[in-house]
Amino acid sequence: MTTSLPGSTIKGHAPPKFRTDIQALRGFAVLIVLFYHAKIGPLSAGFLGVDVFFVISGYLITTLVKDGIERGDFSFANFYFRRAKRILPAAYVTFLCTALLAPFFLASSEMNDLRAQMAGSVAFISNIVLWRQSGYFEGEAALKPLLHVWSLSIEEQYYFLLPAFLFFVPRRHWKRGAIVLMLASLALCLYMVHRKPTPTFFLLPTRGWEMALGSIGALLVIRERFERWIKWAFWPALAILLTLPIVKIAPYHPGPDAMLICVATLVVILRKHPLLFRGPVMQGMGWVGDISYSLYLVHWPLFAFLNNVWVGPSNVDSPLSIRMGLLFLSLLLAWVLNRYVEEPTRRVNIKLTRHVLVRTATVSIALVVLPLGISQAVATEKNYAHILRSNRGFSPDCEFLHMFKSTAECRNSEKPEIMVWGDSFAMHLVAGLIGKDEEKSPPIIQATQSTCGPLLGVAPYSDRNGKDWAKKCIDFNYSVVDYLSSNESVQTVVLSSPFIQYLDDDFKNLNWKLLKDNGQGDDYSLAEVGLLEAVNRLKNTIDTVRGLDKKVVIVAPPPSAGFDIGRCLERLDNDLPVLGVEMECQIKHSDWISDRKPVLDFLGVVSKRADVEVVYPSNYLCDSGLCKTYVDGIFIYRDEGHLSYDGSVLLAAKMQLIENIQHLAR
Repeated sequence: MTTSLPGSTIKGHAPPKFRTDIQALRGFAVLIVLFYHAKIGPLSAGFLGVDVFFVISGYLITTLVKDGIERGDFSFANFYFRRAKRILPAAYVTFLCTALLAPFFLASSEMNDLRAQMAGSVAFISNIVLWRQSGYFEGEAALKPLLHVWSLSIEEQYYFLLPAFLFFVPRRHWKRGAIVLMLASLALCLYMVHRKPTPTFFLLPTRGWEMALGSIGALLVIRERFERWIKWAFWPALAILLTLPIVKIAPYHPGPDAMLICVATLVVILRKHPLLFRGPVMQGMGWVGDISYSLYLVHWPLFAFLNNVWVGPSNVDSPLSIRMGLLFLSLLLAWVLNRYVEEPTRRVNIKLTRHVLVRTATVSIALVVLPLGISQAVATEKNYAHILRSNRGFSPDCEFLHMFKSTAECRNSEKPEIMVWGDSFAMHLVAGLIGKDEEKSPPIIQATQSTCGPLLGVAPYSDRNGKDWAKKCIDFNYSVVDYLSSNESVQTVVLSSPFIQYLDDDFKNLNWKLLKDNGQGDDYSLAEVGLLEAVNRLKNTIDTVRGLDKKVVIVAPPPSAGFDIGRCLERLDNDLPVLGVEMECQIKHSDWISDRKPVLDFLGVVSKRADVEVVYPSNYLCDSGLCKTYVDGIFIYRDEGHLSYDGSVLLAAKMQLIENIQHLAR
């Protein structure tokens, strides 16, 4: 859409015919997103460029619809047709090229996800699809080539609803209604961001306030009493725009950072400062703004493909030379897409006819079907999706979200003798404990919640899992004790967790803290993660279980090296390109010892202080300086550290896990 729309005016200032300032803002927004994804420069919050786009989009689209309604020539059909003509050609070319290149870069799980992403992208509900694909056991967001379409989907959903609002609501209520809707969306966002961060990030009701802020700006007429305020606010707003992408305020998003940069963007738009309309810098940023839509479309699939190829440790970036090359390639491809697809289709005189609608629908359906056909064409005899499926033990239903209950899905006997208690690293032991012959397996019950280690009275929380989740984790562990206190059949309790979330505050860059139950109703306090607190709490768990006349043993996490072992093995198995790892996806023993030293030290201290035995899978996986990740063609791991189902069975048999538990528990 053009940026020559008049929008709001400041009294005494004629609006420029072409909004170079808005075009430069677009260029700025897409560049900080591009450099953020390329991991070049200090842009730790370059994702805020999307928030800048939201405000600009809300401002421009509202101005367009408002002017059409005020002129009396607004048409819903023409509006949506113009949007499709503007958005679809460049998007569809990008989607097509992404699908065709995907088999050369993506493993099976990412190819499976791409099918749903393509359907969501074509229907512009990609944000909903990606929300549903998000989760602890789901694929990493950085591997999804159409991840970036989530923001375009939110914009198109807003564009779908906005015309109806402006058309059917009386004009005298436009500003008041827009303000009410903006505040409602913002309040919902602030309420939900700590409780349900993933849907808060992806869905329109909690992100719509950003575009609504732009809409409010388009509906305002700036009078003299506001003109001085806007002039005064311009320089602080510009400073916020330039500095906030470098210095984050809050560890979560959307939050204070998004609020500040959205308000700053609106102030800059309303001010129309002459400084932003001239000079080589503004002209250069304006040129980037001209290709910003194409640049946003093409850049992310390139970096997503690189993220798939790079299987090295998550805390180590891919080579700078490759990232720089992809950055320049993004600019080149964006120029080509803009020059030969976006601009020609924008200028061509296409009428809204049945023939055009049929052709558009046919192309859309073909794009949705294409990834499915490609997946079938490149399918192998091995079902990697099954091999690397989420290992949740007995059932996905054993992912208890709050209180533990003894359910038939999470036990193999009404009188279980062994309880497996912990987080996802307890889940992945269950398949091995059951073994290949379930009829001969011991009576087992599973009490598990992801990330929630078996430490009584304390829970880790992070940028991903907020305080409300931590309270549920504390409640869950207490409910496990309640079950044990009333159950006589359970004789042995197996505790397992990676424990790193209680020991390393920077694990996976998630800013970990501890929430402590002070034992007085709903009274909690905060604590730093660390060895002393974790040792005391796990010892408390062990003492409590023994006080119920049960035996206890700990199973340590298997070796890991910071990279996705399951993905690495699959890529190696299918001759897909792999960067960042050596030794055919095996783990260097010294790297594991160095990387998990806090956990190994912790388990050593707990073993002595609580007089408890620890079973180490590394004793059976590691020799000659290497730790095995596959044996006789069996993938032992499904991801960075969790055992696959087959790997769990294999490892449990090799290390005689049942016998060790029964022998060592005390």
